[in-house]
Amino acid sequence: MIEVKRVTKFFDAKKVLDDVDALFEKGKVNLIIGKSGSGKTVLLKSLIGLLPVDSGTILFDGREITGPHAKVMKEIRQEMGVVFQGGALFDSLSVLDNVRFPLEIFSRASEEEKRDRALFCLRRVNLNDVEHLYPAELSGGMKKRVAIARAIVLQPRYLFCDEPNSGLDPLTSVVIDNLLSELTHEYGMTTIINTHDMNSVFEIGENIVFIHEGRKEWEGDREALLRSDNPALNEFLFTSKFNRMVKERII
Repeated sequence: MIEVKRVTKFFDAKKVLDDVDALFEKGKVNLIIGKSGSGKTVLLKSLIGLLPVDSGTILFDGREITGPHAKVMKEIRQEMGVVFQGGALFDSLSVLDNVRFPLEIFSRASEEEKRDRALFCLRRVNLNDVEHLYPAELSGGMKKRVAIARAIVLQPRYLFCDEPNSGLDPLTSVVIDNLLSELTHEYGMTTIINTHDMNSVFEIGENIVFIHEGRKEWEGDREALLRSDNPALNEFLFTSKFNRMVKERII
């Protein structure tokens, strides 16, 4: 479980996170949604320690990572898996070496054990016989699955994903969504996904945090989403980009 308490973040004089409170639950797919520029990406980067907050508290299962306690983040990073928007694979490394990379940094296992673990994670994301390939030889969906395999290779307690469906076709997006949901429940991770994909919201969102103009405007599950009377959330749901999808689900 990850707790966010009254977190505020400035960029120069601009307040991009304003007194945000949120609870991300263990063993569930937690989603952060909101318009571009709402602050959701800043919140995600604050959670993984890429951006320090100006005030407030962030706790990982009771362990504070903010303020004078920021040094704890070094320990917690070994318990994290991160899937970046573009996959962030190393072009010069094979698929196997990309997945094995976190083990080279944090694990004291033998080379054979590292190889076996990396191959296991590749199989778990339904990638077989690709370990010798390089990122340039993979499709977009395969790159995302390699990135997910790398993110789970250390058996993390916390999994963070930034727009995991970005650039993917709808069918591949469903595959990635289902995989992330399965892994979350299989390993009991606290999974947090920053997404614009409303299909992901309605299909796998178990706990949803809506950020609007730097503030948390709403939090709940996908069943409660369409019953919300929050004006900002309703406006977000019914923008032209998502209007047809949402209406079809209501009908």
